[in-house]
Amino acid sequence: MNALAQLRVYRFDPGAAFEGGLLGAIERMQLGGDAKLLDALFVRCDAATGALDAVDLATGGGDATFASLLDFRLEPRRRRSITERTLAEHPRGVPRPEIEAMGAALEAGGAILAVLSTGATATVLADAVARSGGRLIADEPVDARALAQVGPRLRAAVSAPHT
Repeated sequence: MNALAQLRVYRFDPGAAFEGGLLGAIERMQLGGDAKLLDALFVRCDAATGALDAVDLATGGGDATFASLLDFRLEPRRRRSITERTLAEHPRGVPRPEIEAMGAALEAGGAILAVLSTGATATVLADAVARSGGRLIADEPVDARALAQVGPRLRAAVSAPHT
């Protein structure tokens, strides 16, 4: 591997406000800037049903990524099919058992965003996380180019006690 990537994991408690800021920040990272987005995974435990919702960048694939992320955010019917695609084995995807373990560690209504990037700290993402009510729970350099390569680290970050 060339340079180390940076793994950042953010936690959102129940009641966090997801109003499109995270999606906008991820889109801006994909379009360029100081930080290069390599991979991202969003996992949520639905507040009403307790069901696991998940989406990653690899699920959308190519130019469809932004559309899939937008559908995930806005269309509850599509959210289920996107979650199933995210949980299915696919290139660069975090294995289903890792995603399910992350979801099991969340309270109803809670969520996790894991991001793998290179370059400078993505202040646009950090700002969007703060506006949504999230907080950074892990920030470490890793020798990886996909979150699938750091699945156990993701689970450990989510499972560790946080105040």
